[in-house]
Amino acid sequence: MRERKIVNSGIPGLDKILNGGFLEGSIITIGGPSGAGKSTFAMQYLYEGATKYDEPGIYISIEEGKDSMLFNMSGYKWNLEEIEKKQKLIFLDYPVYEIDQFLHQSGAIKEIINTAGVKRVVIDSIMPIALYFKDDDERKKGFLKFIENVRKWGATTFIISEDTSVSSEDELPNTTYGIESFTDGWINVSYMIDPKKKERVRRVEVLKMKGIKHSTKHYPAQLSDDGFKILVK
Repeated sequence: MRERKIVNSGIPGLDKILNGGFLEGSIITIGGPSGAGKSTFAMQYLYEGATKYDEPGIYISIEEGKDSMLFNMSGYKWNLEEIEKKQKLIFLDYPVYEIDQFLHQSGAIKEIINTAGVKRVVIDSIMPIALYFKDDDERKKGFLKFIENVRKWGATTFIISEDTSVSSEDELPNTTYGIESFTDGWINVSYMIDPKKKERVRRVEVLKMKGIKHSTKHYPAQLSDDGFKILVK
């Protein structure tokens, strides 16, 4: 039996919700609507891993180039360029027209992971991969193979996906292409209406995490230039 190793997220409040952190090697869906901060949440996971826990990470961007990503993240107190120079953070860009190359290059990525000692990976996002397949049946088979290849990397991996809209608070959210059905965990980063403030506020909810006894509540979250802070009492 494999040894249970816990990976601390480093995101304030999240590890308390997770009763310590993630199981090492888990694959986790980060879902939520556009603008909720999914990419920020994922980058914070890599940054905290590199700076607090000496765990190098890879950010695999399929929708947005490295320069654009760095520009969009420049408002946070994270010196991403510095940790990149120290080889604690690696950026891999795959434009949409190179999806086929990405899906068939898992061995090359695994080699990078092994050489650099990478422990954390972010894939942003699943949408271009989902659209690569012709229909739902082909997509399901493709996702199974994709997750199988990612699992061989041995890293604790985030996969970002947008949600479909829900009609009520009681309705369970779903990601647009259902990738959460194939992963070990599912964290939803979303908005809710605060009736007192009469405005939308962010919240975080752990909907699934195999092997972890986690809280099933949703928690308010703040986003500042330090990144996410989940407000756990």
